[in-house]
Amino acid sequence: MMRITVLMLSVLALAACGGQDDAPKPGVEAAAEKPKPIDPKEAAEAAAAKVRADKLAEQKPEFDTALAANDEAKIDDLADAGNGWALYHRATNRLSSQDFSQQQAAFQDMEAAAEKGVADAEMWVGVKMAYGQDGYPLKPSSGLKMMERGARQGNVQAMLAVALMYEQDTFMADKKKAREWYEKAAAAGSAEGKSAIERLDGKGPATEDEEPGDSGGDAH
Repeated sequence: MMRITVLMLSVLALAACGGQDDAPKPGVEAAAEKPKPIDPKEAAEAAAAKVRADKLAEQKPEFDTALAANDEAKIDDLADAGNGWALYHRATNRLSSQDFSQQQAAFQDMEAAAEKGVADAEMWVGVKMAYGQDGYPLKPSSGLKMMERGARQGNVQAMLAVALMYEQDTFMADKKKAREWYEKAAAAGSAEGKSAIERLDGKGPATEDEEPGDSGGDAH
């Protein structure tokens, strides 16, 4: 009788504690809670990106007002004062000019807009640098970093350009990163991103080496 009582007490005790299987395994909880090491460079870039984004947000209303009024003189003034949106707007206008001096000025505006953090400008300048287009010195690493800045802001074309470079570049090939950026582009609704993932999985046609499309300008 005493054995039965002791056995029943043991069973009840285990049930109250949730059973042995519910107990945390040694080291598992500690491993799960271990924080990911902070990369100083990534942290610094994230902080710089926030500063750029905050400044652009501050500049946007004044630019939008001038654009809505079709006030190119005001936009020029804003660009001269360092408004990133105005710089990019003026750059795209100047790129369409047949005047060489205007095209040269467009390159300067685009570079300035990229430095201000305008994603489309970061994409544009990054491609030129990465592939040595339109007189830019060939700087794949610097170009890739610039394109990644635009991609991290959600620019789908920049995501695709970054992924393509990681997929095809001889010296910076990284299939894992290529897939990650294609997946981000696909998640943002890009059909090209989805097709690229299928290609990487062997379910789609192979593609020849290519560079992101040129968007204007003959020389730098």
